[in-house]
Amino acid sequence: MPFYDYYGELPATAAGRAWTKAQAANVLARMQLAAPQAHSVFEIGPGRGIFADLCMRQKLHYIALDINLRLLNAAYARGHQGIRALAPGLPIQTGQFDIAFASHVIEHSPTYPDALTLLSEMARVVRPGGIVALVTPDYLALREDFWNCDYSHSFVTTRRRLRQIMRDTGLRIVDEQNIYGPLMGIQGMLGGMLFGSRLLGCIARTIPGQVGERLYKLRLTFARALLIIGQTTA
Repeated sequence: MPFYDYYGELPATAAGRAWTKAQAANVLARMQLAAPQAHSVFEIGPGRGIFADLCMRQKLHYIALDINLRLLNAAYARGHQGIRALAPGLPIQTGQFDIAFASHVIEHSPTYPDALTLLSEMARVVRPGGIVALVTPDYLALREDFWNCDYSHSFVTTRRRLRQIMRDTGLRIVDEQNIYGPLMGIQGMLGGMLFGSRLLGCIARTIPGQVGERLYKLRLTFARALLIIGQTTA
């Protein structure tokens, strides 16, 4: 299935890789604060594998799930384990992992029931007391670019909606953070105002070619995203 080949074929810049590595480190650090004894991670949608590489360096047992064979083959080549399947059906035994993680995945769910099923499956595959973590775009920051940036976005994600769906899944929310590309906190807010603004998106969309595309990716990178972590009942 050529699903997401378009994104797999886009070249990554050196700055983009550095920013993604910094974000992955920030996100994993928040997960480890929520689950300090965690030793295993299951990730849906590993992308270019930067989070997977970080888990390997920290000697965490890691398995990825993705439908895109090209992305999985790249993960295999770097020594990672992976499963080719289309979520939300997760061919994983119940209670197998300490952490289930999905970055920029749940917003691709066609409907609310699909999103709820995905989150419920993620909760199922972690051990009692384990955590489920999501990183998603914030529709309230992206607005029209939530739809324009990706043809497969369907389920609108905001902080309030993520809280609701986590509670419907029976998860206790233990952490929430705003993310602005590689930044968090006050620095992130300032970076988001400068590089992640709707104005920059409007400008980028009027400029053809690579210059416009790079400005647009800058806007998408630094627009506010959300990290939310829920814990299963022990």
